Amino acid sequence: MSLDAALSAAISGLRVNQAHVQLVSSNVAHANDPNYTKKTLARESVNLGEGQVGGAAIAGFQQAISASLRRQFEALTSASGLSGAQQDYLGRIQNLLGSSSDTAALPQLFNQFTAAWQSLQSQPESAAAQQQVIALGDRLATEVRRLSAGIDQIDMEIRRDLDTATDELNDKLASVFELNLRIKSSDPKGPERLDLIDQRDAIVREIATLVDVRSVERENGAIALFTPAGLSLLDGAPGRFDFDGTNVISVDSGAPVNGLLREGRIKALLNLRYDGTAAGQPASADPASEVIRKLRSQLDMVVNAFTTTTGTPATFAAAYNSATGSLRVSASHLVTVQPTSTTPQMGTVVFSGSLAEGDVFEITIKGKTFSYTATQNDTNFDQIAQKLAALVNADATLDVTAINGVASLQLVGDSNNTPFTVVSSVNGQLPELTKGFFMNTDRYTFSMNSELLAGTQQLKRNAAADVVTSLSVSDRNFIAVGLSLTNVSYKGLMSGIIGTASSNAKIVSDNAKLNADTLAMIEQRYQQETGVNLDEELANLQILQNAYAASARLMTVIQTLFDTLQAAVSR
Repeated sequence: MSLDAALSAAISGLRVNQAHVQLVSSNVAHANDPNYTKKTLARESVNLGEGQVGGAAIAGFQQAISASLRRQFEALTSASGLSGAQQDYLGRIQNLLGSSSDTAALPQLFNQFTAAWQSLQSQPESAAAQQQVIALGDRLATEVRRLSAGIDQIDMEIRRDLDTATDELNDKLASVFELNLRIKSSDPKGPERLDLIDQRDAIVREIATLVDVRSVERENGAIALFTPAGLSLLDGAPGRFDFDGTNVISVDSGAPVNGLLREGRIKALLNLRYDGTAAGQPASADPASEVIRKLRSQLDMVVNAFTTTTGTPATFAAAYNSATGSLRVSASHLVTVQPTSTTPQMGTVVFSGSLAEGDVFEITIKGKTFSYTATQNDTNFDQIAQKLAALVNADATLDVTAINGVASLQLVGDSNNTPFTVVSSVNGQLPELTKGFFMNTDRYTFSMNSELLAGTQQLKRNAAADVVTSLSVSDRNFIAVGLSLTNVSYKGLMSGIIGTASSNAKIVSDNAKLNADTLAMIEQRYQQETGVNLDEELANLQILQNAYAASARLMTVIQTLFDTLQAAVSR
């Protein structure tokens, strides 16, 4: 070997060692980066001719790869993305409803409502007992409306989340496309390509949290992305997707792609708010599917249970409505026309019962009280209405006109869009509400009777015993979407809704923990296979240090030979 060849071999060895040291340094610097894979340098010999070895050169750079573990990692990332989103939203629903049937507001309020009716049954003359029933009935109805609004709020949050997640998917697919282009144009043997592949793999794993994804190698290092069900996410140009408020659709085809997604956060969100009502489909048994649809149906069932008058045994509403009144004579008021900008308020006071001499009829309008005491000449309620009409119309400042009719008195406002209050009583007793303890039959407007809340009517005292029986009887059947209860009471209905939601949340939470733990285990295995081992890298540094020293020593020897040769020639 000539001195030139020896020098060339020494210099090439130094250059290769220097590049290797830089690579090992990079490995060590990224030892804790989960998105970094261990890099290695491949060497090759340089042949200067027959029998002439010219040293070493860099053949290329390689990264640690475990294709099977990567596929598992991505699949479990999608599964964890699905169950994580499910756990998140079922946890929010659990917070809305209450943690258990013992502490949730709906069952607790119902228990208090039942106890208030029991108190009224034992003290029918107690005004305080009446007010307690009305107050708790109002709180119970308010709780149903609160839950309805809360479920709608969660549904809106899911829709927003779907919109955001779809935009995020589009952005990440565009990033993979850009990296594909950069990888294809990079040096196949250079370290830059491996860094770009690491960046791309990290984004693919982020995509896997959103949708289930599988990668397919293409030419020049590019990859294509598909879902296992065959949806093309990226193959050349990236796909574009949009959430239209109900479905995730392909922008290119305009077709929904919900059915081509099986895992990931987007699928979880779609399942949570899926509604198969229009298609006539039964509810899914999956505790994390059609959750919004199920809860809405169950709240409708609660409202129906308190407002329907049909069914066996007798419902709450039937028990109240069918009870007889306890007052001998009554004057009940009802607002028949609400005031508007073009309409005055109208209301009617209806007299009923058995008229007797000495009965005192009072009507308070706008805080002014008009009173008439029946005499022996008053033989029917028409006469009572006539006398009260005369008293009302005599007040020119009232701005209300009274018109007497058959056992009734109509009150008409003199001005449009001007409300006025009316309280009517006989012998100091407010009229009893004959029917309709709760008003409205939808979960959004379900409420206590406005006359009871306004204090213009009182409860039927004779209804308490039948209502208590109705509330306590335990052979009712309730059927809603996702919930079927047999041989239960109203209390069982309330507890069933909360208990089912709690059980579903527990199932989803356990599954989410299992998926998260499994993902963490696979990630650890993947990092062990492809990540940086510091002990190994430190050993490599030691070897490189010795090789570097050997190359440097060779250069020193060659330098000495050159000096000796130059000295001999110059003599």
